[in-house]
Amino acid sequence: MTRHTRLRTRARIAALGLAACLAMVSACAEGPGGASSTMPVPTEALQKVPAAASGTALEPVASRSLSPVYWLGERDSTVYLYREYVRAEDQGDPVTTSIKHMLEQSPEDPDFFNVWSPASRIGTSISADNVITVDLSADAFARRLDAGLAQRAIQQLVFTATSAAANAGLLGGAAAEVVLLVDGRAGHEAFGHVPLDRPLSRDATFGAPIWIVDPVQGGVATGNPVRIHGYAADFPAGTRWEVRQTDGGKADPVVASGTVRTGEADLAANEFEISLTLPRGSYRLAVWGAPPTGTGRLAEDTKDFTVQGN
Repeated sequence: MTRHTRLRTRARIAALGLAACLAMVSACAEGPGGASSTMPVPTEALQKVPAAASGTALEPVASRSLSPVYWLGERDSTVYLYREYVRAEDQGDPVTTSIKHMLEQSPEDPDFFNVWSPASRIGTSISADNVITVDLSADAFARRLDAGLAQRAIQQLVFTATSAAANAGLLGGAAAEVVLLVDGRAGHEAFGHVPLDRPLSRDATFGAPIWIVDPVQGGVATGNPVRIHGYAADFPAGTRWEVRQTDGGKADPVVASGTVRTGEADLAANEFEISLTLPRGSYRLAVWGAPPTGTGRLAEDTKDFTVQGN
């Protein structure tokens, strides 16, 4: 992680803590070092955001050459989980590979961030009944987080571990759980807030309501049609998308737009695909939920990409 990235992450954590204090209905309690003890309570806008698009179901096998890693992303004054497929250094097994990358690296998408620290030791194993045991050294928990970010960081690890195991075809039919040990011991209180005294499951409330899978941030499409793929929760007022041309560094004209339709053809109920023909150039895709009233954008996700060839 570069010095610039570390500073950016620290600034974002501080900003989230301040946002939490400002959004609290009651006084914002402070923990060690002045960190706020909770994430913001739901505002009127947040109450209109549906449940997570991805839910708790494990993803199907997507790529054996890339590793799934989840990151944190701030949207609408709260923080959700988002996944990237990355080229991670092979650690001998897929779960360790994804977790080590998550602990040590930064996301490709500048809208995402990470609060973990590198671990001097990582151990993983998977039982026959889909229990993934992850053993981290205590230095992975070096950051001082408020309770809300601590919960999300633990879920980030749970989603990453279960996704990596599922992507590698290592899980059977039973629901996957994660047992998190610290220095070989159970019962640690992660980041001073989250007790690790029982197996952990995915919590769908932390999954992103809208999540663009393709194109990836900074991706290159080598020809047409350009395939857009993602997941979206059911927004009562609908879900919108647009593509803007960004040549010259500005997100200028809208070259294509429409309404997201989920569950078509053989797609999952919350999954969408869009095919576009675009000339060579640089673009920004945005997908967002429409609010019941007004013109705001709920849970917006964006990706910058380039089209090469015809």
